[in-house]
Amino acid sequence: MNGWLIGAGIHGAMAVAFGAWASHGAGSVIAEDAVEWVRTGSSYQLWHAVALIAVAALLAHSRNRLVGVAGFAFCLGALLFSCSLYALALGGPAWLVYLTPVGGSLLIAGWVALLCSGIFGRRSAG
Repeated sequence: MNGWLIGAGIHGAMAVAFGAWASHGAGSVIAEDAVEWVRTGSSYQLWHAVALIAVAALLAHSRNRLVGVAGFAFCLGALLFSCSLYALALGGPAWLVYLTPVGGSLLIAGWVALLCSGIFGRRSAG
């Protein structure tokens, strides 16, 4: 469980930092469309930090493997999706644009894994 909470903390802190920067000064450094990329990345990253907290809570009560798969997909997906947007906004190499949909696909896969854990998962006694 601690690993998911550490991931949630890292993603949450990054999301708040980048979101604050987008709201308070990024517009003087980067173009307005790039500021929107930062806002989008921050929003998705923060929501998935919360999802990682839910994964930690769910795994504290059940050892459903699909919940762990969801956590992995949320953690890696948020990293690829959000960080690629941050890097692109800051003038990173153009090839990073290919990581954004990979990250987004992992986020979707995480939600599908969570859905499947609800449908097919067995609850542990206790």
